Amino acid sequence: MKTLKNFGIEIKKDNHQEVAIYGLACVYSFIDKEISAYLRPYNLSLAKFNALMVIQHIGKEKGLSQIEIGRRLIVTASNMTRLLDKLVKEGLVERLSRKGDRRVNIIKITKKGTEILDKAWPGYHKKILELANLLEKDELKETAKLIVKWCNKLGVSR
Repeated sequence: MKTLKNFGIEIKKDNHQEVAIYGLACVYSFIDKEISAYLRPYNLSLAKFNALMVIQHIGKEKGLSQIEIGRRLIVTASNMTRLLDKLVKEGLVERLSRKGDRRVNIIKITKKGTEILDKAWPGYHKKILELANLLEKDELKETAKLIVKWCNKLGVSR
C-alpha cells in the first residue's frame, strides 16, 4: 500500500473509511488519466466520449433531449450546454428543436461523430479491459458487487 502512503494515507486498523474513499479516488484518477491519454489523439475528452456514446447508443436515430443526456452523465445543465456547444461546433452532434416544443433540444450524433466513435471504440475498450484485468476475475466480481452496493446505499441513481 505504498501508493496510498504517497498521498499521506496511512493504513491502520481503524481508518478503513479513509482508505476506501481515498483509494477509490486514486483508482479513479489513474483510470481517468489513462483513458484521457488514449482519447487525446481523437480530440476527445472523456466527457465528450461519454456524451457521444450516450447519444449514439441510447438516443439512436431519435436522439435524446439535452436534459436526458445530462441526467445520464450526472452533469449539471450549464456544463451539459457547454459540452454540447463544443460537440456541435466540432460537427460531432446536431441540436434540433423538438416538434411542438421548441424549448426542448434534441441531440443527434452526426456521421462524423459516429465515425470518430467507431475509430476510438476498439482501443478504448481494450484499455478498459487492461485496467480492469489488473485484478483477478473473482476480485473484479467482488469489487463490482461492492461498488454497486455502495452506489445503491448512497442513492446514486439515474
